[in-house]
Amino acid sequence: MFEKVLLPTDFSTYANRTVECIGQIPSVREVILLHVLDASRSSAKIWLSGRTLESLDEHARLLLQEQKEYLESLGLTVKVVLEAAASGDIRKVILRTADTEQVPLIAMGARGKGIITGFLLGSVSAGVLRFSKTNVLITQYKSAEPMTPEESEKYCRRIFSKVLCPVDFSRPSKDMLMFVKDLNRVSEVILVHVVKSAETKEDLERAVRAAESGLREMKGILENELLTVKTFVRFGSPSIAISDLAEEEDVSLIMMPRFGERDYFRDIPIGSTTVDVAKIARRPLFVRYPRLDMVVDVRELAPEEFPLAEELWLGYHQQKADLQSDRIFGVFLENHPVSVARCKRHPDGLEVDGVFTPEEFRGRGFARKAVEALIAGCGNETLYMHSTLELVSFYETFGFKKIRERDMPRSIRSRFGFALGEMKGANVQPMKRAPE
Repeated sequence: MFEKVLLPTDFSTYANRTVECIGQIPSVREVILLHVLDASRSSAKIWLSGRTLESLDEHARLLLQEQKEYLESLGLTVKVVLEAAASGDIRKVILRTADTEQVPLIAMGARGKGIITGFLLGSVSAGVLRFSKTNVLITQYKSAEPMTPEESEKYCRRIFSKVLCPVDFSRPSKDMLMFVKDLNRVSEVILVHVVKSAETKEDLERAVRAAESGLREMKGILENELLTVKTFVRFGSPSIAISDLAEEEDVSLIMMPRFGERDYFRDIPIGSTTVDVAKIARRPLFVRYPRLDMVVDVRELAPEEFPLAEELWLGYHQQKADLQSDRIFGVFLENHPVSVARCKRHPDGLEVDGVFTPEEFRGRGFARKAVEALIAGCGNETLYMHSTLELVSFYETFGFKKIRERDMPRSIRSRFGFALGEMKGANVQPMKRAPE
C-alpha cells in the first residue's frame, strides 16, 4: 500500500518526529529521505560544537546520514536525496521528487524551522498539501515539546489505530472508507457527518435523518469482528466540529479525502474543509488523494430539469427557459450540470443560444459535448445563431457558416435589432447550419 514513502526533512523537531514514526506506516519498505537546501546559502559556514563546518551542505549530509542509519536499523531501504532549490521554493522540489519517484505517500511534519508558535501549518507543508498529486500524511502534534511515552505510543507506534473519518457521502468519502477497510492496523473508526446549516427546524431534522441513514450504511460497510465503528452527527463549521471531535474521542489520526462533495470535480487543488482541518487540528492528518474516473453524462433535459439550466444561466445574462419553445441539452459531471446549450423554436426557424459553461469548468470540452448533443437532437433542421466573434471558428467545426444578417429569419434577426445592422460592433456574427 505504502511500500515507498517520501520523507522531506529540515531536521526540525516536527520533521524528526516524522522520521521516528515512519516505520509504523503500513507496509512501508523504502524511504526517500529528502533535504532541500536554499541554493543561495548552501556554501555558508556554520558554527557547531566548538568547530567550524565547511558548509551547510556538509552539515546536512551528516544529519541525513544519521537519519539514514536510524531508518536502516528498522529494516527499511533508504535513498538519500540532497538538492538545492535555486528559486528557494522547497515545495516545488518536494512535489517534483514525489512525481519522479512515483511515491504513494508523502509524510512530513506540520511545521518546520523558524515557524512561530501556534497551530498553523508551515508554508512548505501547506504548499505540499495543497498541490500534491498523491496521499499526504501531516504528523501534527500538540506542541514541539518532547512526547511522553503515552503520546509516543499513540501518535507514533499506534498512529493508524483509532481513526476519525469525516464523511459527506460523496464518491471520495466512499473511496476513503474502502481504503480504511483495507488497512490492517485500524481497530476503531469514528465516522462523523457535519450539517453546516439549515433554514428551518424541518430542514435541520431532514438533514439529520439523511445523515443518520448515510452513516448507518457506511458503518455497515466497515464494521466487522476486528473493527469497531462509532457514528456522530455534528453541526456548524465542519473544520471546527471535526477538530473538536478528534480531541473528545482522543483519536490517533484524522483521515480525510482531498476533495469534498462539491470539490473534486472542480478545477481546484484541494477542498476548503480539508485545508481548514489541517490548519487547526492537533492530531496527525492523513489526506487521501482519490483516483476516481469521473462520470460525464450528456443528455437532453426534461422540462422539470429546466431550472438546472437557469441556475447556470445566472452567470450568462440570467436567461429563463421556455417550456413551450425550448429544447435544452446539458453535460453533467457526477450528476452536477456543468454546461448547457439551447435550441429555441421561433415561428420561422430554430435558433441556437444559451451555450454556456461556468468558468470553473471551462477548458475540458464540456461546451463541445453540449453543442454536439444539441446538433444530434435538432440538426435535422436548419439552425441559426448569433455567435460572438471569438467563437466563430468554434461553431464552424460543427458546420455553421457565416451569413449576412438579412439572411436570417425575421424573428431570430429581430433579437439583435438594437445593433441597427452593425453586427461587428455588437461583437456578433450571424451563422447558419444546414442539415446534412
